[in-house]
Amino acid sequence: MGEIRTEHLVELGRALKALRDPQEVRRVALDWVMARTGAVEGAALLQEPGAWRCAIVRGDPAFWEREWTLPPSARSPWEPVADAVWFLPLTEKAPSEWLGVRDLDPEALADEAGWEVARLWIGMALEAAREREAHGAFFSTAVHELRLPMTSIKGYADLLLKELAGPLTENQRRFLGVIRGNIDRLANLVNDLLEHARLETGRLRLRIEPVSLSEALEEALRRVRHEIEARGHRLSVDLPEGLPPVAADRERLEGILAKVLDNAAKYTPPSGEIRVRAGRQGPTVICEVEDTGIGIAPSDQAQLFTPFWRSEDPRVREVPGFGLSLAVARGLLRAMDGGIEVESAPDQGTRVRIRLPAAEPPR
Repeated sequence: MGEIRTEHLVELGRALKALRDPQEVRRVALDWVMARTGAVEGAALLQEPGAWRCAIVRGDPAFWEREWTLPPSARSPWEPVADAVWFLPLTEKAPSEWLGVRDLDPEALADEAGWEVARLWIGMALEAAREREAHGAFFSTAVHELRLPMTSIKGYADLLLKELAGPLTENQRRFLGVIRGNIDRLANLVNDLLEHARLETGRLRLRIEPVSLSEALEEALRRVRHEIEARGHRLSVDLPEGLPPVAADRERLEGILAKVLDNAAKYTPPSGEIRVRAGRQGPTVICEVEDTGIGIAPSDQAQLFTPFWRSEDPRVREVPGFGLSLAVARGLLRAMDGGIEVESAPDQGTRVRIRLPAAEPPR
C-alpha cells in the first residue's frame, strides 16, 4: 500500500473534478485518503482563530473535537501529531484545513511525492470550491438587495398605469411602459445571476416531474408573444400528437424556452419567421426553435455558452443583453440530464435544439 500509483491519482482527480461544494470536496478527499492509508478513523478539520472545527468526521467525534497543536506550515506532506494520528495539510489560507487520520498503516505514507501531488490536488479543488461558495454568497446577497427596490418600483409603476393616482397623458403612459419594461429586463438579469451562482456553487435544487412540453411552450410563448407580434414575425408550432411529457423542472423549462424564443425574436429582422417543432428520439424528446434571423458567425459559435460573453457583431450589440441566458440554459438543462445545441450560419438563421429525457419509457 506504500506507493500511490498513477491510476490512484487519476481516480482522485476525476472524483474532485465535478465537485463545487467545499463540503463535498472534503468528504471525497477524506474517504479517498482513508482508503489509501487503511485508517480506521478520520476527520476534516478547519483551524479557525481560537478553535478547531470538525467539518466531517468518520469515527468518534469526541476524539477529533479537541485543540490540536499543528505547525503553521507543513514541512512534509504528513505531520505526526500523536500516537497513530497523522495530519495532511490542505490549505494555508484562513481558515487553514487539514485531514486527520488515526490508526493507519505507516507504510502507506512512504510515497512522499505521491502524497504531495494528492495534497495539492485536494487543496486546489477545495480553494476553488471555497471561492465559488464566497461568490455565490455575494450573488445571493446582491440579488436580495436588488429585488427589494425593483419590487417597489414595479409595484408603483403598475399602480400609476392603473391610474390609481389620477389620469395619465399618453406620454406619461408611454414613459411608465418604458420603466416597466426595463424593470422586467433587470429582473431577468437578477434571476440569471442567481441561477448562475447556484450552478457554480453546486447549490441548484430542481423539482423534476413529468412536464407537458406543449404547456411549457404555451407559457413561454405567453411571455414573449408581445416581442414576436411587435416585430411582425410569423410563428408556427408543430407538436405531434402523443408526444410524451418530459422529465424536467417545470419553472426552469418554461424559462429556458422563453429565453430561446426571445433570442429568436430579437435577432430576427421584422417580418421574419420562427418555427417551433418537437419529436421523440428513443428515450429523448427534442424541441427545436428555428428562425430566419441574422445567424451566428462560426468564430462566435464556440463562445456562445460562455458566461457574460457577447459577440462583437454590431447587429448583436444593438440588442440589449448580458451574455448570460444561454450559459444558464445549458447549465440547467445539463442538471436535468438534457442538453442544448446550436446550428447557425451568418444571415441564414439559427436552429436551437433542446434535448430532455422523456418522462415515460419508449413503447
